[in-house]
Amino acid sequence: MRPSFAPRLVNGPLYDPVVYTRILNEKDAVLFDCGHFFLSGAGLANKEILLINSIFVSHAHMDHFMGFDYVLRVILHRDKPLHVYGPEGITDKVLSKLRAYTWNLTMEYMLEVNIHEIQKDEILISSASVKDGFRKVRRQRQPRQGNLILRQPRYTIEAVALKHNTLSLGFVMKERLHVNIRSEVLAKKGYRAGPWVGRLKEMILEDETDGTLEVETVSGQKDMQIKDIIKDLVIISPGQKLTYLTDIRYSKDNLKRIEKISSGTDLLFIEAFYLDELKKEAYAKGHLTAAQAGEIARMVGAKKVVPMHISPRYHDQVDIIQDEISRSQMG
Repeated sequence: MRPSFAPRLVNGPLYDPVVYTRILNEKDAVLFDCGHFFLSGAGLANKEILLINSIFVSHAHMDHFMGFDYVLRVILHRDKPLHVYGPEGITDKVLSKLRAYTWNLTMEYMLEVNIHEIQKDEILISSASVKDGFRKVRRQRQPRQGNLILRQPRYTIEAVALKHNTLSLGFVMKERLHVNIRSEVLAKKGYRAGPWVGRLKEMILEDETDGTLEVETVSGQKDMQIKDIIKDLVIISPGQKLTYLTDIRYSKDNLKRIEKISSGTDLLFIEAFYLDELKKEAYAKGHLTAAQAGEIARMVGAKKVVPMHISPRYHDQVDIIQDEISRSQMG
């Protein structure tokens, strides 16, 4: 199964945790946390930043939030809005950043920023435009449906509130379904490839499979029942699941919430701030040890674990961190 998500830990395991996730075959990318992009030397290219539709901020500590200004600078001229999702209080923090600059030269710009503040039972959505220097704010409230905070045709994103020494959100990104076209049988069944194939995928993902679709065949255009096309050409399988967890305390309450939202994850990005020798300090500061990260990976059945946000004291011991995670995950 070819994955739909192409995630990248921008700064590697040692510096500010930033996960850039491209949605393949779409002009769409999301960002989990938004710290400094260039600490590892790799960073993000402007063309990558221009694809970012949504930023998911776990909490507003500087190493998770300072890169917002850089994203804003790159996308300022675009028409497509930017969506920012974060915990309670994120609205005032984003608006403070936006209003800290002088916008007297941007009256012709179209960029709008939509701030989604994740509250217990609802989402507060605040929208502001660069046209008026982000002074006017339109607000609406949207009831929450469980942990869901975003639904797109190809994926959903859920959030859960976890305890750091402040509130920190954990995020799960799930592909709704994985739709694979059996390209090797297209010609055998009398079809010709074309834009209709992409439309077929969209209709399957949007659960619109009761009607007909005009397809290209060796004998010309033809209306066919979508369900018949699916039988001929499509393999539908469970979608990919990605989990992002950082800056959280190893506590019963956090573990319960993590297990509920993250079980069966394919790819787990998780902080491993300390070795287990400092688990008391980790608890006091609201961080995980490598052993605790491994235990969480085992608990949720993670197929692959990517450690991140390792404390500077261990920057020459990454292999030891990884070994401690692996031993703990194996049990």
